[in-house]
Amino acid sequence: QVEVPQRMDEQLVGQRERKSSCCRERARATRTMSKEVPAGGEQAERAPEVKAAYGAAAMADLEEHIDWGSSECLNADSKHPFANVLKQGLRDQPALTLASDADEQLLLSVGFKTRVKVYSVLFDGPAERAPKKVKLLVNKSKSLGFDDADQLPGDQEFELACEELGAPYNLKFVKFQSVERLSIFIASNQSDDDDATVLSQLKLVGCPLHTTNMADFKRVSGEKGEAD
Repeated sequence: QVEVPQRMDEQLVGQRERKSSCCRERARATRTMSKEVPAGGEQAERAPEVKAAYGAAAMADLEEHIDWGSSECLNADSKHPFANVLKQGLRDQPALTLASDADEQLLLSVGFKTRVKVYSVLFDGPAERAPKKVKLLVNKSKSLGFDDADQLPGDQEFELACEELGAPYNLKFVKFQSVERLSIFIASNQSDDDDATVLSQLKLVGCPLHTTNMADFKRVSGEKGEAD
């Protein structure tokens, strides 16, 4: 009479333990499926984390930021315009070149859609006709002429050796932090004579300073703050 209730209690305890264990297994399986199987039914793959680029790693070709309507080259042979060496699709074809006309000098004025930082420049051309003596001037007027370019101090001046052609030439980065217009005065070529200077490629590398498009600004005469 004593053993029967005891066995019944043991059976009830066992049933409760089995039921509790079954519930825990179902809950664990549900959590696992929710983590591993997305709504589409396929196993989700975590996308690799993309780290932001800084310093030199953030620098890129500035060609897309060039404002072609406000850019020009003085003393260029009309058959060899400056777009040949700056525009993608043209500058990669060695037969398309920029050549000087009356003498060895060239003066390029490159305007940008937004202010940029310029990290390096690359010049390439025939060994005896490629640029040698170069002067860079920041944010000078588009009307800058050869006399002014020759007399004004440059933000950076350098001479290219033959072995430096076709390779990026790093600039004094602190001087090219907010460039709206870059004037490139090529005073001589590798042969040091007055024959035509020839470029097959010119690449500017850097990054935008911000997203303001300079072409969106129009000066309105008579507005408050405008000079008379």
